[in-house]
Amino acid sequence: MTPRVRFAPSPTGHLHVGGARTAIFNWLFARHHGGAFIVRVEDTDQARSTLESEQMVLDDLRWLGLQWDEGPDVGGPHAPYRQSERTARYDEVASEMVAQGQAYRCFCSEAELEAKRKAAEAEQRAPHYDLTCYRLSEAQIAAKLATSMPHAIRFHIPKEAGAPFDANVTIHDIIRGEVSWTKETLGDFILVRSDGLPTYNFSVVVDDHDMAITHVIRAEEHLTNTHRQVLIYRARSWDVPEFAHVSLILGQDRTKLSKRHGATSVSAYAEEGFLSEAMVNYLTLLGWSTPDEREIFTRVYAIENFSLRSVNPAPAVFDPQKFEWLNGQYIHALPPESLREMLLTRFSAVGWVREGSAEIDAWLDDLVEMARKKVNRLNDFISVLRFVFEFHAEAAVLVSEAATPDQKNQPVLADPRARPLIAAIAADFREHGVPGDEETFKQFVERMKSDTGLKGKDLFMPLRVALTGSTHGPELHRAVPLMERGSRIAGLAPIVSPRTRVERIAVLLAE
Repeated sequence: MTPRVRFAPSPTGHLHVGGARTAIFNWLFARHHGGAFIVRVEDTDQARSTLESEQMVLDDLRWLGLQWDEGPDVGGPHAPYRQSERTARYDEVASEMVAQGQAYRCFCSEAELEAKRKAAEAEQRAPHYDLTCYRLSEAQIAAKLATSMPHAIRFHIPKEAGAPFDANVTIHDIIRGEVSWTKETLGDFILVRSDGLPTYNFSVVVDDHDMAITHVIRAEEHLTNTHRQVLIYRARSWDVPEFAHVSLILGQDRTKLSKRHGATSVSAYAEEGFLSEAMVNYLTLLGWSTPDEREIFTRVYAIENFSLRSVNPAPAVFDPQKFEWLNGQYIHALPPESLREMLLTRFSAVGWVREGSAEIDAWLDDLVEMARKKVNRLNDFISVLRFVFEFHAEAAVLVSEAATPDQKNQPVLADPRARPLIAAIAADFREHGVPGDEETFKQFVERMKSDTGLKGKDLFMPLRVALTGSTHGPELHRAVPLMERGSRIAGLAPIVSPRTRVERIAVLLAE
C-alpha cells in the first residue's frame, strides 16, 4: 500500500510552529515511504477563514520547502481540496446515512438542547443527547419538514442489542500505542449543523475516505475526536486509516506554546531572520530523535531516517536559545554569496545598499564574512554592522546617565591617555593612509605602540570606540580596511571613512 497523508490547516492566519511541525512529520513520512503528501484546506469556519489566510499558510509551507503532491493550488485526482467546495459531497453522504438509519434529523433548538444539558447536569447524568428526535415517527418527521423547520443531522451511536457494529473503539496509535473508548462515553453527535455546514468530525472522515488517506498524522489535541470518527468509518463500512497523534509543543514554562512565549508563527521567525532549513531541522527534533543522535542534518538525512515509531509521545519543549544556536550553525555554513543574497533585501530596506554592482557584491561578501560568526539570525547582521554605515562622533564621546548601554561604556575616551592617542592615530592616517589590509593594519598598530607607549586594551579600546562608537564588535584588522573601501564605493549609503572618524573624535576631545 502506498502511503497517502494529508496536512489540513484551517486558514485563519499564519502557520503556527505546532502546525508546521505536524506538516513536516507528514511530509517526511510520505517522502520516506515514497507516498503522497496532500494539502487540504479546512475552511468551513466561515467567520474566520479567508482566502488571504489560506494564501499565507500555503506561502509558509512553500517557504519551509514542503512541496505537496495534491492540493488546492496544484489540483489532483481527488479535487476539490477545499472543504468549502465539497459541501455537496457532505450533503450526499449525510442523506445516505439518514436513509440507511445511521443518522437522523434532529429538530431540537439550541434552547431545548441547553435545557436538556442543564437537566442532565442537575441529575448528575452525562450530558448526552436524550434521543428525542431519534424516536420520532416518519409521520412526525414529515410534518416538521413540511413546515421547513430547521434541523441538524445527528449520528446515532448503536448501543442497543443486535447493533450493526461495535461502538466500543480501540485504535493502535503508531506513537501512543493502544487507546480505547467505550460507547458509554459518547452520546449521539451532530454531523451537519442546522445551517447546513458539516461538523469537523464528519467532513474530515468524508474527505479522508474520498482522498484515500492511509495514515492520519496530527496533533494530540485531535485524539479525543478519534472515537467519533472511527464510528463514522464503521457505519459507512469504510477502511479506517492508521492514526499517529503527535505531542503538544510547550514553552519553557511547560505550558502550551503561545504568543506570550514570543514569536510562534513560521512567518514571524522568517522575518526575524531564521532560515527555512534550520526551522525544518529544529522542528523535526521536537519529538523525533535521530538514530545517531546528531542535531544538525539535511532534509535528505531526515527523509532517509524518519520513523513515526521513533517519535516521543511526551510533550516537546520549544527552546528559543537552542533554535537560535542551530540557526546560527546554518548561517555560519552558508557560502558568502548565498548569505549576501539573503541579506540584500534587509540591507536595502534600511537604506544601506542603493544599487547593485560587481564591486558592491564583492565588498558585501567580505563584510558579511567578517560578521557571520557573531550572528545567529539574519536580522543580527543589521545590529552587528550598523557601525559601518552609521557613525555619530558626538555619541561616541558621550558619557551621561541618559546614554545607551554602549555609550555608558565610553569613559575609555575620558581617560587622559585617550586624547593624545586619538590625535596620534589621526596623524598616522594622514601620513600613511588608512590600513587597507591585515598586514598594513599590523604595521599601523606597531607604529602606535612605538609612538604612544600604549598596547593591548589601552590601545585597542580607545581605537575601537573612536572608529565604531562601541566597545565591542568585529576584529578591527578586518573592519578598518572594509570601512575604507566602502567609503569609496558608489551605490552604498555614505560611509564615513576611518580617517574622518578619528579626526572628528580628536576635535571633540580637544574641546
